[in-house]
Amino acid sequence: MLRTLTCLTLTMVILFSLVFVGNAPIGTVQGYEAVRGIITSDTTWTKANSPYNLTGNIAIDEGVTLNIEAGVTINLNGYYIRVNGTLIAKGTSTDNILFNGGSIKFTQLSNSWNEQTGTGSIIENSIINSLLATGGGSPKIINNEITESITLGGNSPILSKNTIEITGTEWLSSKIGIWIVEENSAYISDNIISGSFDTAGIQIDGGSPTIERNQISNDYGYGSSEDRHQAGILISNNASPIIKQNTITKNAIGISLAGYPTPTIINNNIEENSNYNLRMSVQVDIAAANNWWGTTDTAVIDQKIYDYNDDFNLGKINYTPFLTAPNPQAVPDPNAPTPTIAPTSPPTDSPSTPAPSQEPGQTDQTEAIIGAAIVMIVLSAGLGLLIYLIKRK
Repeated sequence: MLRTLTCLTLTMVILFSLVFVGNAPIGTVQGYEAVRGIITSDTTWTKANSPYNLTGNIAIDEGVTLNIEAGVTINLNGYYIRVNGTLIAKGTSTDNILFNGGSIKFTQLSNSWNEQTGTGSIIENSIINSLLATGGGSPKIINNEITESITLGGNSPILSKNTIEITGTEWLSSKIGIWIVEENSAYISDNIISGSFDTAGIQIDGGSPTIERNQISNDYGYGSSEDRHQAGILISNNASPIIKQNTITKNAIGISLAGYPTPTIINNNIEENSNYNLRMSVQVDIAAANNWWGTTDTAVIDQKIYDYNDDFNLGKINYTPFLTAPNPQAVPDPNAPTPTIAPTSPPTDSPSTPAPSQEPGQTDQTEAIIGAAIVMIVLSAGLGLLIYLIKRK
């Protein structure tokens, strides 16, 4: 009888231990960090504790910095990191930071990048397999590999020296490389934008951004049927961008104009776009002098420009004088200096971040402690019962 009770006791101890240890937080058992909630004090995510796995949304509070070391992997798991403070994610050319499957949102409260002091929010040398959205902040986003759309809205973000390749081979509704959605003065320079975007490599719906020394091409749109309106650059509404020294080639349309924009289009190489190099759908005249159109034959240039000469309801495009050879400076320059843009001060009357119930990782740490405590209680009880039975013998 004693042997039977002893065996039963040991079996119960083992089963309880397996149950509670097996259900401990994954971050504790399998060696990765589970995080969620608000970061309320300066925090560093280290390569040693990588990967970090979001189990809920993350918010970086005002005045707080999250520093992500080179070589860290962040699995966003469909959640987002909301930046109300400062995000510093600086990988190296040999040790990238990897963001997977979610989004990063910079708000108007976030700390803008200041090139003069080298401070503020920055993402550098990262591989971003996710939507990177800025909702009013002015971060610096440089030297990254990006495979999803980037949405820029508000203030003066810097997007420079990135490789942006939108993947996929089928018709993907509203696939855009860079989407400027509202008033801002973004600086977008020296990027290589390619892939299978079906709307535009860069779509500008407002503001006065500077688009300089980018290479924009799309083999998916190139050679497409006449009804395909995919563009290297799409300018709409009342946007007034400066488009200068870009190479815009092998798209269905090089530059497409809609709404009532007032762009500056100068010193670009706009050539070999299958339907049109420049297409109007507006009733305003546009100046587009001093660009290279792939030829000096005005008859051929006219064939690739859709304006008043094709539809009397449209405005005219004045493309003369034009360049007589490609502009060698209209290509991405990896050595170009980053412009100095005056940082904008965050509004003081904006509401604070709504607080989730736990700090990042708090839930998982609490569960781990509770699980360990229960295991210890079960083990102690089992051991006590075993000693009692032996003494009775």
